[in-house]
Amino acid sequence: MSNGYTHGRVDCRLCFTGDEPILILNDWRLHNNPGYYGSSTPKFLVLGFSKGATQDKVAEQGDFDRIAFAGFRSRLQTVLETLDIMPENRGVDELLTAHEKDFGFASLIRCSLCKIKGDSCITSGNIINSSFKDNLSYPIINRCAMTYLARLPESIHLVILLGTNDSYIDQTRQLFQKIYLDFRSINPVAFRAGGSVWIYAAHPSPANGHLSNWVNADESNSSGYKRLLALQAIQSARS
Repeated sequence: MSNGYTHGRVDCRLCFTGDEPILILNDWRLHNNPGYYGSSTPKFLVLGFSKGATQDKVAEQGDFDRIAFAGFRSRLQTVLETLDIMPENRGVDELLTAHEKDFGFASLIRCSLCKIKGDSCITSGNIINSSFKDNLSYPIINRCAMTYLARLPESIHLVILLGTNDSYIDQTRQLFQKIYLDFRSINPVAFRAGGSVWIYAAHPSPANGHLSNWVNADESNSSGYKRLLALQAIQSARS
């Protein structure tokens, strides 16, 4: 198994006991399709939660470089521009290739996690928060974080966690406090751990109705305030 920071599919079956492509845990489904995008020595690491339904559909088509953030890459670029870390000499599609030098992209759960509701397998919304509280899904989150995030590449200066829901922030901060002995809070949306600064930024998914406020609103708006706190943390990392 690689260190998980080489562009391409990641050879990992730590959560699987046999050769089955899908792990079934009651109404949870874990699809064995882990991947990593971009530089093997990134300065910036961008982390979603898990692949969504759109990304799973693109994955079935076999073009690896098109999978990550499929359907909302322009919104991802907006997030990176708002954080003032988007390169001026290349677009977001280029960042998600093996040729990239500065950025790496992955997920908190490298495989795709979903929960059965009726006839659908849901990959977003409330299932994210519930996955941290379920004794079947949480061990998957913890195992993946311990495997790929407990020891970051030394090149990484900034980790961007996509998602600013208060529950998601609280649950992931608790997770990383357990993983990192050097965990130190900077502000409500930023901390230091593993030798890097970690910040929370708005998730670019079209389902996130708070993205516009996170990008444009002032500190009187909760999303705008979280953006300002993230920018302050990034500035502190540069100084």
